[in-house]
Amino acid sequence: MHFNKQVSDGYMDFRLIEDPEEMAEIRKKISTGETLRSSYYEDKGEFIRAYEPIPISRQYFSWVKNIVTKWDWGLSTRVEVGRPVFDILKDRIPTTMTLNIVALLFYIPIGLTLGIIAALKKNKPSDNFITIAVMVMISIPGFVVMIILVMIFGYHLEWVPSIFPAKDVDMALRIRGLILPVMALSFWPVAWLTRLTRAELTEVLTSEFLLLARTKGLTRRQAVIRHAMRNSMVPLVPTIIFSFVGILGGSVIMEMIYSIPGTGQVFIRALTKNAYDYNLLLSNSAFYTSIGLFATLVVDLTYGIIDPRIRMGGKK
Repeated sequence: MHFNKQVSDGYMDFRLIEDPEEMAEIRKKISTGETLRSSYYEDKGEFIRAYEPIPISRQYFSWVKNIVTKWDWGLSTRVEVGRPVFDILKDRIPTTMTLNIVALLFYIPIGLTLGIIAALKKNKPSDNFITIAVMVMISIPGFVVMIILVMIFGYHLEWVPSIFPAKDVDMALRIRGLILPVMALSFWPVAWLTRLTRAELTEVLTSEFLLLARTKGLTRRQAVIRHAMRNSMVPLVPTIIFSFVGILGGSVIMEMIYSIPGTGQVFIRALTKNAYDYNLLLSNSAFYTSIGLFATLVVDLTYGIIDPRIRMGGKK
């Protein structure tokens, strides 16, 4: 049944072998385990059906054709054998997206706030403390942070679950299960966003147009809120949007460490050596690529929203 599906999907060809000598030779190879690596056989007694994969390039175009014409992403061959890979991802995408969106909403206000404080208090003790903390946070990989958090808060203190809770537990426990992965995913982005916000806002605060605004009677607070923040947001917002793609990719390792049933975990399982699930790998890659393309589109649109003077293809 599996091979027939592969043939109908355009991933394999088959031929009937009825020659007695060739059949005897194939049966001998099958009994001794010397069959060709790329061939699969079904012994029907009177004949043998031989299945052989077609070239990879043709398989890829067949895969794309099946998606476009039938929305058929193929069947899983290793992870959940015989199940449509689209159904596998459909069950796991909500968990992955929830985790990453919560992390995004968590680190954006923290990173912006710390960056603004550091810029407004430049070269003062608070700025020096934030700068040192940022350097330390950027230097530590996210998966190391995740392991440390699980060991301390999950196993030692037992404040939160040591693994991600199942879907059928109560909501309070599921929310507590998000705490550690969200903290680990936000660790590096908070430091990165703080440093970027400080650099952009510091540059704007020393610009000539802001000094002009102060000379016209605006207070420091008014000048910062009305002019400095708006101009510093032009490079910040697109970068923040792209950062979502980055933490989405980083969550792959977090999902493995914390046993989160998301797309990252299933991606690693499909990538296991000598047990590759190609349909699942391709579909998972398409999901991450789609998120990246959508983020690029949103970034292009936000430029014009933040600063109306920026218009893609606008007239001079």
